[in-house]
Amino acid sequence: MLDKPRQNDDETPSASRPANDRHRADLISRETATLLAACLSGFLFQVDLTALAAALPDIGRDLGAASARAAWTIDIYSLALIFCLPIAGSLADRYGRVRMFTCGAGLFGLASLLCACASTLDVLLTFRALQGIAGACITSTSSALLAGVYEGPRRARAFGLWGTIVGASMVAGPPLGSLLADTIGWRWIFWINLPLCAVLVSLAQCKIGNGLDRQHSNARVDWLGAGLLAITSAALAFMLLESPLLGGIASATCLTGLAASGIALLVFVWLEQRHPNPAFDPKLFGSRQFIAMCLVPIAGSIGFWSLLVYVPQLARGPLGLNPLEAGWLLVALTLPMMVLPRYGAALTTRIPSRSFFCGGLALIGMADVALGAISGANRGPDTLAMTVIALLVSGSGCAVINAQITAAAVSVVPSDRAATASAICVTMRQIGFSFGIALLGAALQRSSNGDYLAAFIVAGASTLALTTIVYWLMDGKQAA
Repeated sequence: MLDKPRQNDDETPSASRPANDRHRADLISRETATLLAACLSGFLFQVDLTALAAALPDIGRDLGAASARAAWTIDIYSLALIFCLPIAGSLADRYGRVRMFTCGAGLFGLASLLCACASTLDVLLTFRALQGIAGACITSTSSALLAGVYEGPRRARAFGLWGTIVGASMVAGPPLGSLLADTIGWRWIFWINLPLCAVLVSLAQCKIGNGLDRQHSNARVDWLGAGLLAITSAALAFMLLESPLLGGIASATCLTGLAASGIALLVFVWLEQRHPNPAFDPKLFGSRQFIAMCLVPIAGSIGFWSLLVYVPQLARGPLGLNPLEAGWLLVALTLPMMVLPRYGAALTTRIPSRSFFCGGLALIGMADVALGAISGANRGPDTLAMTVIALLVSGSGCAVINAQITAAAVSVVPSDRAATASAICVTMRQIGFSFGIALLGAALQRSSNGDYLAAFIVAGASTLALTTIVYWLMDGKQAA
């Protein structure tokens, strides 16, 4: 009678051990699959953008469009992201992140197929907008999925690896796009998306599963709020960029457009406060930390990401470089994005968030000011070397903090709002990118001598001003 209970006690651990081991193995497999899916989707998202930008002249020539109109291939994608990212985040939090990620990957593959077969620029623009919608579904959920399976220092390391992959895609995108366009044709930029999207769908359905999904009530989607935000951003960027052609920023046309943009923004804020399920949840903005983490990507986009558009122009214009040399100059700006994110992951666990993020932004802003001073000075034998150093410093500042921004943002909101917070953070980056391009373009067009002094000084001053606000908002607590 005494032996039997003792035998059961001995058997219980051995009986449960295989189940625990299987559970642990499944958990590790899901973590690895989620990390792989996040890295692959980040690679797909960035390469598709940068490779296509490098192939714009070929697209315009093949489809019979001027280069300025061909640029809409990039712009319409960005506008679709601004409109859809908040909606995609809300839908993911309500109906399931894995489900939204799977739908986004499948739709991105379909849109890529249609873009590859486009016969006119208008058709291409239509399907590029569809790609932007799909990209919003992928982007708003991948970071939230990653944050959902990793915690603490492991989360920082996971986002550091993700940032390294995204940085590598930034470096690889332009030469890949040029190579494809010059050999087998620019349409292959879209064709290569198809197998990558198939892998993403397979990972989401077979490996990640629905364990991370949360179901919510069927609340109304804030379509009007997202539309007003997109209209506000697009109108402001258009007025800034086109102001020289419209009679200047003080002209009646520009002032009317800016006033309409401001009214749309006020209506957007008013609607968000009253909508039962707003795209930009006002409750999230009750946190000073979250507001700060929304300003960080805006500042980074103005100071760093907008340079991706104007550094090649600087290289081919005032610096007098040939296309190959201009490409290598752009690598100086993007190379740190491949090398440094892992060190950012380590730093974010050792120093306060205020010092971490503001330090990175300060590097970007000061590098931009230095770049402006260099571009405005008399050309000398050291001009190119100093330009490369300034670009490396700007890229380093962004590379260290970029991958940790979303992780910090989702860490200061309730877990069931993680996808919404992630989508807001990415939307802010897109808004900053659009605004930064327009702001630098307006400064460049108003420059009397055609140099880039004013443009880069404006970028640096704007970044440093936003850095000061971020420092004031953050209370020094660890946000990542």
